[in-house]
Amino acid sequence: MRRSSTDVLEAPDEQHGGIPIPDRSAAYPRVNLMPAVIAAEAKERHARTIMIGAVAASVVAVGGLYLLATNEVNAAQERLDTAAAQGVVLQKELARYSDVPKVQNEVAIAQTQAYNAMGGEVRWSFLLNNLSLTIPRNTSLISLSGSVNGVAPVPGAASAATADDAAVISALGRPGIGQISYEGEAVRFGDFAAFLDVLAKQKTMLDPFPGEVKRAESDAEGLTFSATVTVTDKALSRRYDPKAGN
Repeated sequence: MRRSSTDVLEAPDEQHGGIPIPDRSAAYPRVNLMPAVIAAEAKERHARTIMIGAVAASVVAVGGLYLLATNEVNAAQERLDTAAAQGVVLQKELARYSDVPKVQNEVAIAQTQAYNAMGGEVRWSFLLNNLSLTIPRNTSLISLSGSVNGVAPVPGAASAATADDAAVISALGRPGIGQISYEGEAVRFGDFAAFLDVLAKQKTMLDPFPGEVKRAESDAEGLTFSATVTVTDKALSRRYDPKAGN
C-alpha cells in the first residue's frame, strides 16, 4: 500500500523518533532583556536627535528667507536711489523750463491779437492775377475798385460773413465780405456776358451783377460797361488763422 506525502508528515514517530517538529508559521517567543531605563534613554536620544534636526532645518530655512529678503531690500534700495537721482535731474529740467507756460500764454495772446487785427485780410494781388488769367478776349478793364469789411471770422464758424454788422449782401441776397466794382470795354454784348460768366466762376466771388452798358462814343461797334461782384470769405488770406496745437 502506497503512502501519501500527507501520511508521511503525519507519522512523526516513525521518522523522528517520536519528537514533534514545530510548525514554521508558529511564532517564537521574544524576551526583552534590555532594562527599562536604557530603553527610555534610547527613546530620549532619538527624540532629541529629531528635535535637533528640525531646529537645524528651521535655522537653514530662516537663513535662506533672510538672504532673500536682504537681496530684495538691496534691490529696492537701488531702485529708490535711481528714482531719486532721476527726480533730481527732472527737477532741474523743470526749473529750466518753468517759463515755458508763461511764454506759451504770451504767444497765444499775441496770435489772438494778430488774428483779430489781420484775420480779415484779402490779398488783392491774388484776386487780380486770377482775373487777368481768365478775362475773356475782346474785353478789357478801364478801372477797378473794391473794399472788404476786414472783419476776422469767428474761429469755427461755417462762414466768415455771418454777422449782420459785418456781412456784405450780394445782388441775390447772399452774404459776403466785400464788393468789387468794374468798368471796362467790350466789342460785343456777348463779350460782356462772357466777362460776367468768368466772374461767376471765380471761387472768391459770387453773384456778378451788370450795371450800365452802352455804346462807346469813340467806336460804334464797341461797348462800355460797369459791373459789380461780391467777394466771398474764400478770398481771405488765412495767414493769421490760429494754428492747431499752438
